[in-house]
Amino acid sequence: MKKQLKDLDIEYHLSGEQNTETIVFVHGLGANLSQFKLQHDFFSEKLKVLSVNLRGHGNSKLAGNFDSSDFKLSKMAHDIIELLNKLDINKIHYVGNSMGGNVGYEILKSKPQIISSFTTFGTTAQLNTSNLTLGLMKFTYKFLSLNFIAHMSKVAGQTKSSKEQIQEMIRQSDKSVIRAILPNLANFNYLTVIQNSSAPTMIIKGAQDHDINKSIDSTISEFNKRGHFKLSKLQEAGHFANLDAPVLFNQTLENFIYSVS
Repeated sequence: MKKQLKDLDIEYHLSGEQNTETIVFVHGLGANLSQFKLQHDFFSEKLKVLSVNLRGHGNSKLAGNFDSSDFKLSKMAHDIIELLNKLDINKIHYVGNSMGGNVGYEILKSKPQIISSFTTFGTTAQLNTSNLTLGLMKFTYKFLSLNFIAHMSKVAGQTKSSKEQIQEMIRQSDKSVIRAILPNLANFNYLTVIQNSSAPTMIIKGAQDHDINKSIDSTISEFNKRGHFKLSKLQEAGHFANLDAPVLFNQTLENFIYSVS
């Protein structure tokens, strides 16, 4: 399904329309809404389930030339808020993976009243990336083939099926879009947003998500100081926890949501 926004046709999947409460799933860089198929199947019996393709992903395409300013995280957050308005949804349980978590922090900052609960996985609220590292990442997405990048990316998965799905999602992505987004993901700090927030929050921490886990301590510390916070560790999961351990992920998320509803 698609909706016309101000400068974008946004693609989304909606199931469980007969239910009252809404859960929203938002993917990360280079992924797409297909990542959450198992969550739609699981949660749509009791909840309205919405997943979106962020701008530049799937068929949520921008027309004409674009640059990094077209992919500010605040713009992606505004896309989701505008879509929710068009769908007449005014309260959500937000679940974001990786960049999807960053987009969630932007919603928590600009429209906190719509967040019933807030869950992230594969996301940190604070990151500082060197210019050298950013340059290497941009180089990779400029000169290496998408098939090769997809093949490398599958190491983020912990099971055969998750590796296959990660590889397929990256194959479907747009290298020019990823290169435009990368500068917006290099350096950010949402610790003040955490301090000023009150929504019940859970971080699902995949034990095998080594890169994110190196920089997540300050995020966990800030939420612990704030309160209304739960840290759930999934031992066999990595960056894509919902693909690596879908049954445990769904149960963990379900228990959290029903504990705050």
